[in-house]
Amino acid sequence: MSPLRLAVDARVIAEDTRGIGRYARAVLRRLVLRDDIELTLLADGLFPRRHRGAYARALGSDSFAVKSHVPREAGLIWHPANGTFFSSRLPGVATIHDAVPFRYPDPDAQRRDRAQRPFVRSAQTATRVIAVSEFGRNEVHAMLGVPLERIEVIPHGVERSFSPGEAAPLPPSLTGLRFLLFVGDPIGEPRKNFPLLYEAYRQAWPDLDGPVLAVAGPRVPDLPGVIHVGNLGDDLTAGGNDRLRATYRGAAVLALASYHETFGMPLLEAMACGTPVAASDAGSLREIGGEAALYAPPDDAAAWAAALRRIVLDGELRERLRASGLERAKKFSWDESARRHVALFRCMAE
Repeated sequence: MSPLRLAVDARVIAEDTRGIGRYARAVLRRLVLRDDIELTLLADGLFPRRHRGAYARALGSDSFAVKSHVPREAGLIWHPANGTFFSSRLPGVATIHDAVPFRYPDPDAQRRDRAQRPFVRSAQTATRVIAVSEFGRNEVHAMLGVPLERIEVIPHGVERSFSPGEAAPLPPSLTGLRFLLFVGDPIGEPRKNFPLLYEAYRQAWPDLDGPVLAVAGPRVPDLPGVIHVGNLGDDLTAGGNDRLRATYRGAAVLALASYHETFGMPLLEAMACGTPVAASDAGSLREIGGEAALYAPPDDAAAWAAALRRIVLDGELRERLRASGLERAKKFSWDESARRHVALFRCMAE
């Protein structure tokens, strides 16, 4: 079999700590190990080679070329981060993670256009589109008009490093504390629904005599009972995740109150660590979590307060969620996700 000559937009590889960057790194870390793929990473600017060290650290390998343009000998280009930013006449595959800029458009016309334009270009030019869930596939179809037959669903996986075990090294601010865990940006990502989660938390423990609410993200509002543990973005280096894994392991509950998710990576990572999960009955979360989480409506703080208290106080429920979560997480594999990416890429390049 001849090697697949694959060009990849690398803009999120070395710095993006969001789920989009973690997805691209997870797939590429597997692709660089294959001898049937010739990989070229595409970097903006006049001196693309200056990015090579950062890419190698992120992927744990230097088995790739770096260029500022799509090489003529490539057979396919993959755009893993929603937008199509490198022009090419080659077949193209674009991963569109969500349709948030269209489902919840910015009221400012310039910002709205800037956010939506890369998605529109991907929808119009990509030969095939990858969605990360059935919910995501339907969103791309409804919001961007991409025919369903052009959209391939390839779910995310869970890194093998996420597993049950000792909660160490915990962030020092959490040492000796019982805590609920929120993963994400509570200020910059409104769909994560942190204000409702905090309202539910205060309803559940109005005197702040229960667990603290820990936030693993870039920033946090200054609120009683809330502790900021940092971004924990150690996935930027191959073989990382130690601090995030420890924080999952130490949490009494992972609380994912989002009113819109097309996958919800923390849900599976927490389950793989044996942590009970409370999640919104919205978007893709039930599709991904199955019966292994306790669900509450994303607009009902009282229901969320009851769910959080149930998990914290009911040891039998916690153990049931722990066991079912571990089994659920086994159904999602980055190795399988990467294999399915390659199968699609080969089909498109032939």
